[in-house]
Amino acid sequence: MPLRRSASVLAAGVTLSLAVAACGGGSGGTTSGGAGTETNGASTSTAFKVPTSGCGSFATPLPTDPVVAQFSGEQKQAIAGYTNYPDATLKIVESAWRNWKPTHAPPYTVAISWGQLVSDFNVQATRIMEERLRKDPDVGDVIVKNTGNNLDVAQQLQQYNQIVQQKPDVILLQTPSADSFIGPIDKAAAQGIPTVTLLTPVNSANAVNVDGNTYQGAGWAASFVAQKLGGKGNVLQVNALSGSGPDLSSLAAWKEVYKNCPGLKSVGDVYGGFSDNLAKSETLKFLATHPQKIDAALEVAVMAPGVMKAFQQTGRPMPIVPDIGLSKGSLGYWNQNKADYRDVATSLPPLPAASATAEVALRMLHGQGVRYNAIIGEQPLVDDTNLADWVEPSWNLNTPGAALGSRDSFLPSSFLATFFDRPADLATK
Repeated sequence: MPLRRSASVLAAGVTLSLAVAACGGGSGGTTSGGAGTETNGASTSTAFKVPTSGCGSFATPLPTDPVVAQFSGEQKQAIAGYTNYPDATLKIVESAWRNWKPTHAPPYTVAISWGQLVSDFNVQATRIMEERLRKDPDVGDVIVKNTGNNLDVAQQLQQYNQIVQQKPDVILLQTPSADSFIGPIDKAAAQGIPTVTLLTPVNSANAVNVDGNTYQGAGWAASFVAQKLGGKGNVLQVNALSGSGPDLSSLAAWKEVYKNCPGLKSVGDVYGGFSDNLAKSETLKFLATHPQKIDAALEVAVMAPGVMKAFQQTGRPMPIVPDIGLSKGSLGYWNQNKADYRDVATSLPPLPAASATAEVALRMLHGQGVRYNAIIGEQPLVDDTNLADWVEPSWNLNTPGAALGSRDSFLPSSFLATFFDRPADLATK
């Protein structure tokens, strides 16, 4: 959630993005996973697939940037549709750091500049990144700065500039305002300091942007809803922040599915600000004034448990609520009600997302030559066929946090290596 996402405000708790399990979506391909089907009242688990045409299909065109023609087939599959929404501005270009290596011998200093730590994703991600960086024998120090519980762009800009003054060898960044960091990142680059971002793509050749394909993930969710409802039903749209990048890309993907399913109707929008509590509150307000049946709720990210709690509290039938966030609460509800509830889920899990971001920085420090300013992965898709791999039996709708995921569930090392000119295994202490 990003400059390819044009809005200047991005909730720092977004766990969006969607990674590489057995997925691949769009009107030109299929996405495997499991969307349950029901036959004569009996539930069966079958692989979820995005149809190549008709209701449930959606377009995933490749970005038109010339450098994308150099991508491998797997890289193109991962980035398909990534910028397919209004006002997307990220230009994918050759990295300014392709021939870079530190000007001195180890030990190296790595800095982490993070936004607010109000979500489980961000708490886990910063911890995992720091741990991975410290395991590298050539890393001597890791500087960690964040804005605590505050969504404070000015404070983070100040912290970032202070970090640059300390002259680390590389900076890892996640921020609620990617636009605000274009200038600071370019100034850091002028001093020979690269910046690697996670979830907040910055439109500069001087940034190395690690991200999941949120457009694909939103399309998968809407495709599942369309197929499960037979192309007809009422859908509540749960946005996050009006005009934010995740909202823009998600809405674009949903509309791509809607246009092929004229029987699907959006009955309204609420805004949950990437917060379970706010999403619950706003959904309760909507339900109080909209008595009609709601068949599904599409949410931008990490708000599924809050939406589901609102329906549960009012006694309304539980709609299909695809989980964009891999939240323990919604996964737990699904697992405990799988006899009569079907769903899909996707996101950037904190363990592989943080590990991949740290690994990109380490590969750069070791002179492996990063090729592009964007490293995009498909997000893992969870369905009935692999739900058991992502959920603990004790989880329920009130369980907080996000599923960590396995290291290979998003941007595994073997795939990351394809974005470097001189890939090599990384040593650990």
